[in-house]
Amino acid sequence: MIRLVKAVGLRWPGLLSFILVTTLSGCVTTVEGPYTAKASKSKAVEQYVQLGLAYFQNQEFELATEKLSRALEIEPSNSMAHAALGLVYQAQTEPEHAEREFTTALKHDPGYTRGRTYYAAFLFQEGRLKESLEQFKLASQDIRYEARPQVFSNLGLIHVKLGQLDEAIEAYEKALTLRRDQPSVYLSLATLQYQVHNLKKADRYYQTYWNHVRSGTARHTPQSLALGINIARDKKDLNEEASLTLLLKNMYPDSTEYQKIKESS
Repeated sequence: MIRLVKAVGLRWPGLLSFILVTTLSGCVTTVEGPYTAKASKSKAVEQYVQLGLAYFQNQEFELATEKLSRALEIEPSNSMAHAALGLVYQAQTEPEHAEREFTTALKHDPGYTRGRTYYAAFLFQEGRLKESLEQFKLASQDIRYEARPQVFSNLGLIHVKLGQLDEAIEAYEKALTLRRDQPSVYLSLATLQYQVHNLKKADRYYQTYWNHVRSGTARHTPQSLALGINIARDKKDLNEEASLTLLLKNMYPDSTEYQKIKESS
């Protein structure tokens, strides 16, 4: 027996590791076998999908494939099973098979937003940024999708990688209107506003990020500290600059960022 924990989540190497949170299952399920003849077709499919996702989470890909394939034997058009199988193939570095399953899932159910985000993340991993962007844009139109703030965060990240800073700022700001408690988004916006020379907004977003660090919901990186130092220098706040420089020295003395800050002092 494998028991799925509440709303199984998994960060898989190569996905949008910055802020993407892929929720593999939307319910709590305990699966035991074998299934009885009285079990309904839809219930059996649901249980096989949940079991397949549980094996996937445990990186038992052969068993995951077996259970998901069983679900598709019962219901060949089941989009959840196809999308989950796409995740398995993606994890096994089988991109052609993964894309086939993702696109099949969306062919059977174009409104399956979670599956669309799986496909968008796959495209991102493959370096197909513009295609990934389009899939996330489509996903963002589903106003009932519970992970919509993350969709806009992902849009922001892709826009950054494409050099579209204004569009990135717009996407990140939308993410915050949908959910405020996203420290990484505040840091991204602080970085972008600094890059476009909007010091006032950069400082405002950075201070909010700092508040998250103080409350323990975020942690400074060499990059975040270097950004704060540069903002402090530009607004001529010597105390803040000295405080952040000391933090950078104590926390990341061997970092490239500290060496650059030290050289520019």
